[in-house]
Amino acid sequence: MTQIKEKIIRIGQMAKQASEDMRQLSSEDRSRILMNISQFIKANHFKILEANQKDIEDAKNKNLSSPLVNRLILDQKKIDALVATVENIAQMQDPLGQILDEWSQPNGLSFKKITVPLGVIGIIYESRPNVTVDAAALCLRSGNIPILRGGKECINSNTALYQCIQDALSDLGFNKNLVCFIDDVDREFVQELIRLDKYVDLIIPRGGLSLIQSISQNSTIPTLKHLNGICHTYWDNEYSEENAEKIIVNAKLRRPEICGATETLLVHEKIDSVSINNVLQSLMNQGCIIKGDKKIKNFFPSAIEATEEDWSTEYLDKILSVKMVKDIEEATKHINKYSSGHTESCLTNSSQTINYFFKHCDSAILLHNASTQFADGGEFGFGAEIGISTDKLHVRGPVGAQHLTTFKYLVTGNNQVRPK
Repeated sequence: MTQIKEKIIRIGQMAKQASEDMRQLSSEDRSRILMNISQFIKANHFKILEANQKDIEDAKNKNLSSPLVNRLILDQKKIDALVATVENIAQMQDPLGQILDEWSQPNGLSFKKITVPLGVIGIIYESRPNVTVDAAALCLRSGNIPILRGGKECINSNTALYQCIQDALSDLGFNKNLVCFIDDVDREFVQELIRLDKYVDLIIPRGGLSLIQSISQNSTIPTLKHLNGICHTYWDNEYSEENAEKIIVNAKLRRPEICGATETLLVHEKIDSVSINNVLQSLMNQGCIIKGDKKIKNFFPSAIEATEEDWSTEYLDKILSVKMVKDIEEATKHINKYSSGHTESCLTNSSQTINYFFKHCDSAILLHNASTQFADGGEFGFGAEIGISTDKLHVRGPVGAQHLTTFKYLVTGNNQVRPK
């Protein structure tokens, strides 16, 4: 047995044992832990930023892409947001012990269906150091034990943030293994973790397409994932240029590197050429490359001609593919063909159009007259998210604390026996 495998097994054993301690904690205990984590992050913000700066410098020295570097960055504003997120999760309703259903049978048996934790969750992620805190907080709130394994590009940031979590647990006298962390960036740890089905109940990968595909194909543990975020915005006829520009620019450029950024704009053929030009020019003025079909290029010559590949590309950058469509039916067919099932938005004043969109578009999140960048657990009121699932089982869309649960049945009898 290799040293890596031995280490992973020890981590799995510690996490499984910590599950017993987690069961003893009340909702108030878990809230206290979260509030203490927020205090330790506040107190150590300079150390966190210093560690993050080291990651950023290393990334730039290795010539990593600008979108990847952007995902690494922590600043005081983001630290403050992390603190607020943890405190918000601490104050959320306990997702455990909730009665999902209750009934009785003619034989006198009474049934309750209640929420319980999933157990031990392996969380494998790249680039975003905030996931260390978000994932730990959501798992603590939902009574699960996370095993965190971040990418090598943010190891210093992740280690600094994890130390705050460890200090917060020790300060209150709780088991430090309520949150576990793999501090070695050797990829073999990932391969061993996803086969640790004796101790781990769920794997959640969060990162690039190749990482998620590899984990999904090789894991012996159930996996909750989204493969990529090919998101669309449809601009309907008679929807104002002013509102369209505001939403489309935000949907593409607020943070082009996130999975909720719009990658393809679908434009109704009856929208006038001046309005189309104005919106596309606004995007270009802010550094966005436009790739258009032949009809769009006729209206907007500055566009690069789009290829078939563009319709199924997640750019994660300041690039937007644009296609002209006949109506909402053609738009929806295009979305269902090329979308990754993540998030789509329909900009329309027509109730008939939005009803068609909501009924026929088969993605996890559908928005009406709003930016696709609202595809975020915090914006949904979930406190934060571990990721956005494009799976249909066991959860879909933003994954918050209440989604990191399963259920069990409590059956109460009065000395009944089942007849022969």
